[in-house]
Amino acid sequence: MKEMEPTAKFVTVCWAVVTAFWVVSAFWVKRTKERQPLPGRLLYLGLTVLVVMLLKGEVQKLHLDRPLLPHTLATGILADLIVLLGLWIAIWARVTLGGNWSSSVTLKEGHELIQRGPYRLIRHPIYSGLLLMVLGTAILVGRTGGFFAFLICFCALWVKARREELLLTKNLPGYPEYMARTKALIPSVL
Repeated sequence: MKEMEPTAKFVTVCWAVVTAFWVVSAFWVKRTKERQPLPGRLLYLGLTVLVVMLLKGEVQKLHLDRPLLPHTLATGILADLIVLLGLWIAIWARVTLGGNWSSSVTLKEGHELIQRGPYRLIRHPIYSGLLLMVLGTAILVGRTGGFFAFLICFCALWVKARREELLLTKNLPGYPEYMARTKALIPSVL
């Protein structure tokens, strides 16, 4: 992976940026009115740890370290571009969402339905951005475990999105109509 060092460093920096942005911006959110129970939040934390371990190649007992993609400059650049696109979408969506954001399924005090920015196109652009970042990282890693990590993230975020939608449908006027006219993760597709 030595020939991919610059691209690997770029992906690492993108993940550091999104993590730092999330931590800092978490201080400027609205107060929580209703939150997902602790076991559900712990499950997502555990899945996050598993995904990181898979992407880093630390879960070798499952034989997920088999190479799927070659380590070339082209795959490194493709990975960088996908991760950068995901970072841009995730941060744009997080800024647009403002004080309504939470890392868990949560209803905020004064929660409002956001339909501008990336939310005009899809209901969960933060998840879309994070999934792109995981996909780009999986391409960079090039091993079975990276793509398995992407699949785990996709399934976990899909379930989380459905839980959010149930909460928001129950509490936000206009949310069912918003759901009817926007896709969940990919504009015009899914």
